[in-house]
Amino acid sequence: MTTRTRTRSTTAVRRPLRGLVAVGGAAALALGLGACGDTAGDEDGTSVEDVNEAESEVEVDGEGDYAYDGLYDTSYADQQDDLIGQEVTLSASVDEVLDDTSFTIAGDGSGLEPLLVVDAGSDTASMVQPDQEVDVSGTVEEVFVLTEVEADLGVDLDDELYAEWEGQTYLSADAVDVGVEEDS
Repeated sequence: MTTRTRTRSTTAVRRPLRGLVAVGGAAALALGLGACGDTAGDEDGTSVEDVNEAESEVEVDGEGDYAYDGLYDTSYADQQDDLIGQEVTLSASVDEVLDDTSFTIAGDGSGLEPLLVVDAGSDTASMVQPDQEVDVSGTVEEVFVLTEVEADLGVDLDDELYAEWEGQTYLSADAVDVGVEEDS
């Protein structure tokens, strides 16, 4: 059995976590509504119940990190549908580098299909190589739609290169740590 030791290097690239900003805004809104005195009403279209419901929809582990933190393996694959829209960290080997924006990670050898990782916020994809061990943190996205990803990230991706990924689940990366060492 292969185990991986995570060591953080200076090549890890991080972008602000969008989910945490939303939760922070919801918490500030809840505090602001509470300070107004009457929390039973919904005078401005948002009630305390709406804010509390929004906060409870953000699922993270007990330490406030990621909904899943582990190997890209069948255990992850079994949970993937439940992780859509959630922040995860996956440890895996780079399978193929598509361009400076994206690469794929390989499964654990159990027939798991590669997973597309889109990291438009940095040039980390240009620093990874096939078979390199990485930790990738980001949001599990339900469906890759090239035109939507291009618009969301402000990039122009090669239509032919990404055609096979249309309609598939992918990971929108916030951080890629290329300083992961593998222990045998």
